[in-house]
Amino acid sequence: MSTQVLLDVPDDLYSHVKSVAARTHRAVTDVLLDSIADSFAPFPVDPRRAEMSQNVDAFTAMHPKLVETYLGETVAICDGRLVDRDADPIALLHRIRRDYPNRVVLRRKVETIPERELRIRHPRITPAL
Repeated sequence: MSTQVLLDVPDDLYSHVKSVAARTHRAVTDVLLDSIADSFAPFPVDPRRAEMSQNVDAFTAMHPKLVETYLGETVAICDGRLVDRDADPIALLHRIRRDYPNRVVLRRKVETIPERELRIRHPRITPAL
């Protein structure tokens, strides 16, 4: 379902939208609708988010074994499996960038608990009386 809206667009803005439409081989209405939709998007979501979730779930499932073997080291998980590990997280990062370019790879330090609890302290702001 959609609603038709009559909109007066300033000439300079219309000229810019028209040039974008021509460059991208789209209709002016599509460029305008995309711009409006983008301005109301709640936040960007990476299209590869499901892959990262799979790696996080794999890390959680592997955690007891990882603690036994790699406690204190940083591990790399890709496609739900352990692909590398190192005590030096920077060296691991360089290898991951070299060996798995454009892939979703989770890097986490193996600690006794799988997830750290983050506490963010902030002042409580109350309205003035």
